Amino acid sequence: MVGMLKLETLHDGGLAHDFSLVCRRRMTGLARGTTVAALAAGRAYSPLVRSGIVRGDLRRSFGTATGAARGVPLDIRLRITSANSGRPLPDYAVYLWQGDRDGNYSLYDGGLEQENYLRGVQTADTAGWVRFTSVFPGAREGRWPHLHIEVYPSLACRDLLHSGQIALPGDACEKVYATDGYSAELDPTAMSLPLEMACVTGDVRRGMVATRTLSV
Repeated sequence: MVGMLKLETLHDGGLAHDFSLVCRRRMTGLARGTTVAALAAGRAYSPLVRSGIVRGDLRRSFGTATGAARGVPLDIRLRITSANSGRPLPDYAVYLWQGDRDGNYSLYDGGLEQENYLRGVQTADTAGWVRFTSVFPGAREGRWPHLHIEVYPSLACRDLLHSGQIALPGDACEKVYATDGYSAELDPTAMSLPLEMACVTGDVRRGMVATRTLSV
């Protein structure tokens, strides 16, 4: 039963699970039973766009939710390329979601069930780049600081091609976690998990930049 699943499992669910939950909680003007699968089957992804989840700035909730995530700015730049040819894959869609500076997830953690910030969908440009504006996530107990991603061949968001987590380097995390508003501590044992690592540059005052190429 879904009600018996731990939050760690629920917030790892991906776009199909998250978007259905957004609709069930009436956070958008879409019908309560709307699902990503139903939109894709009808070749009508405009409701996905109308919902507000297709956006580059993830810091505020969309639809009827009004909350905002605070923290050190994080500019996320992902390049989507072909695993066979290495060429960029324009128009491929990426769903990205993450925890806030406390390591908590909108939609799932206590007090955040009616918020949906720090999650969104973008499509790659002609060079394969996807860009999101976010905040640097805190560390969740037992988990290394990371971003969740799913890659689809189009904005219809069917035929999932890649699902994974992008880890953030320890040195960048330590700099951010020393600033006001963060209280996270890194768990070295969590790095035993198979995570892709982002390259992170910048500083805590002007913001950090995370870059990663994803071959699918």
